[in-house]
Amino acid sequence: MPEKTDSVQSIARAALLLRTLATFEFMGASLLQISTLTQLPKATVHRLLAALIDQRLVERPAGTRFYRLGTDIYAFGTPVRDAFNLQEQCRPSLERLANSTQATIYLGVRSGYDMLCLDKIAGQAHNASNLLELHDRWPLGIGSFSLALLAFLPAREIADVIEFNQRRISDEDTLTFEHIHASITKTRRNGYAKRTTRFAKGWAGVAAPVFDERQYPIASLCVVAQASTMNASTMAALATQLKREAALITQLYEGARLQQQQQERWRLAVRGAKTARRPE
Repeated sequence: MPEKTDSVQSIARAALLLRTLATFEFMGASLLQISTLTQLPKATVHRLLAALIDQRLVERPAGTRFYRLGTDIYAFGTPVRDAFNLQEQCRPSLERLANSTQATIYLGVRSGYDMLCLDKIAGQAHNASNLLELHDRWPLGIGSFSLALLAFLPAREIADVIEFNQRRISDEDTLTFEHIHASITKTRRNGYAKRTTRFAKGWAGVAAPVFDERQYPIASLCVVAQASTMNASTMAALATQLKREAALITQLYEGARLQQQQQERWRLAVRGAKTARRPE
């Protein structure tokens, strides 16, 4: 591939820093941590962070040496919340799945190198709510609900995610990534992911990806129930239900993105004020 220009490279590196900071959530990260994870020199990271701070995309709380996402990051998302409001679009699907399975249903979306739990409904029969809480972030590749999305990303993105997350997890967690390529191959072949949890024994999950119209994975739907009830045939049946709901969500998602442009209220207000001031 041709070498990136300096400006394009700077944008790519700035985006990498923002995605890296997102993995640390509210706590923030030190310059050394960011440099280690991104594999960028500390001087480069420091220069880019300073520029991002100037633009309010990153902040460093007074009295600390930690960096975290800035206020403008949150504000940028609000204008397009209706077009990308997957939580609202997916809620009926989660409710139908919870009612039919009596299990716990999760909605996960990608956030950089993580999977974010955007919504959940705890089922009546199997309460697995202690496994994953609302707004929890897990590294992509850990858990069926993140594997279902990771497996269907383009190969270049999969490689980037695995390389990054292998640098951030502790030694006792590496078992997940020792067999990650085999898990990805199996998930792509089946069309869904399935896992039995090691950290909370007795639970198993099955998850299916949600695609946009380009067949790019944007989310996943996951069912978690007691492992004793999740044999192969049950998982396959659940996967069929998940895929059906995922297809419905794709339609809702694409429909919301194609909404007619809304009128800007401030412009209407200003024009209205001008009209009111006109002499008769």
